Amino acid sequence: MRKDDNMYTKQYLQEKIMIIREEIGHDDIIPDIKDVYYEDDEITIITPDRPEKSMIIGKGGWVVGRLKEELSVKSIHVISYTDILLKEYQLELSLKHVGKLIDNKSIPSEYEGQFSKIYQLLNMKHEKIYDNTIIAEYIKKNIKTEIDSDAHVIVALSGGVDSSFSTILLRAIGFNVHAITIDPGTIILPKQFRYNIDNLTNKIGITHEYIETDMNEVISDALNGTIHPCGRCSKTIEEQITQYATKNNINMVVFGDLSSTGSQSIVIDNDIIRINLPALFKMEKNEIKNIVGDYSVKKIKGYGCPLLVQVHKKYPQYRPFSIQRVLRETRAGVLEPGEALELIKTI
Repeated sequence: MRKDDNMYTKQYLQEKIMIIREEIGHDDIIPDIKDVYYEDDEITIITPDRPEKSMIIGKGGWVVGRLKEELSVKSIHVISYTDILLKEYQLELSLKHVGKLIDNKSIPSEYEGQFSKIYQLLNMKHEKIYDNTIIAEYIKKNIKTEIDSDAHVIVALSGGVDSSFSTILLRAIGFNVHAITIDPGTIILPKQFRYNIDNLTNKIGITHEYIETDMNEVISDALNGTIHPCGRCSKTIEEQITQYATKNNINMVVFGDLSSTGSQSIVIDNDIIRINLPALFKMEKNEIKNIVGDYSVKKIKGYGCPLLVQVHKKYPQYRPFSIQRVLRETRAGVLEPGEALELIKTI
């Protein structure tokens, strides 16, 4: 990358940001910028820490949005240096873990080629730590509508952006993907999730199956105020997916978890390989949303399913449990503070 391009210097960007902040009524603050990178009509601004990042992004993304319009560039990425250090370290953990599994031949032979690709892609992302387009470009280059592979994998596809991303990336890596959706009824799986599921699976040409599952006890307990439903619901989905894999002699299942990084992103239990794919690649929410938008997956507003919305309304004491889940992803660098605030408002 070209650092501090003749036009997009730190001083130039600081002055532009200060003017924009004043025009839209933000506090008069000089933004601290550590580095600037410009390449392919994209600007990456590195700030020392998250507070400085928030100043440049502005409330609701207004500041960086105006900056992008005024500079007429394709995109502007704002990254804090502390987040880069964390991402770099966690990607190193992923690389080490995947490399160890490959070296120890812990992976069944039918998955060896795909795991080599996973390792190479992790390495690419680690080497180009400032570049948030690595995964998106890899997918565009490698995804196919038809695939012939013995590397069968089951992905738990809920219709949300995280599981949709996992499905897309698995296909691009070269797995023979079987998407499974656990269907407890519309109170947990409403039609907008089904819309995303059907569009995505048709677009990338993978097999998909809805599995009707009885969660009446979970639903009843939640509506009666006995439990917060997310833990029991997630456990039931994971058990159903694993049982389906065992029944169909498929040794690998994938979920869209973003938080279980490092060694916990790939766990082998009873000969079943369980991968939390977004966590393995240290994906961020915005990065994921930009990718899945190209594959007919629409963002679903608010936090949680209709059941959880009803629980929040009837039993406010359960709202902090949901807020804690949002804060956990924020602390992990998965969610921006502004995104987290919007989700907490809906809770």
